[in-house]
Amino acid sequence: MADEIDILLKFYEEDWQQARQAENQRTAITNITLIIVPALIGFVAQQGFGDNALPLTILLFILGIYGAITSQKLYERHCYFSDRSGLWRDRISELNLKLGIAQIRYDARLKHSRRFKRLEKVRLYSLWLVLHLFVSLAGLVLTLLILFL
Repeated sequence: MADEIDILLKFYEEDWQQARQAENQRTAITNITLIIVPALIGFVAQQGFGDNALPLTILLFILGIYGAITSQKLYERHCYFSDRSGLWRDRISELNLKLGIAQIRYDARLKHSRRFKRLEKVRLYSLWLVLHLFVSLAGLVLTLLILFL
């Protein structure tokens, strides 16, 4: 039985590491975006709202859309690997009922839900998405200002 559990643990660790990697990549994309956005807005402000700033505002719009799509894709990958690791963990729990792993997880979830009742309803991936969409909206608004003013 120890060999089976070792094998399952190895698969669990591998999938959980992949889930973390997706979250780390999402953080990196967002950090890069948050470094580039102020620079682009600064260049636009420096250039003035003339036609020569138009490529920068369009780039800002595209950067926001790219960030939003990439963030959602990385969330999808995180969910995939997280779900797989959860299945490995469930199987380990089944093989070791006396450890009470499922009960511990249930108790922790219940305690957490009571403590963060409202905040728990806010999905983290939606916050990442909104951030990138605001970047895109800023690019769109600046582009429209340049085109119509």
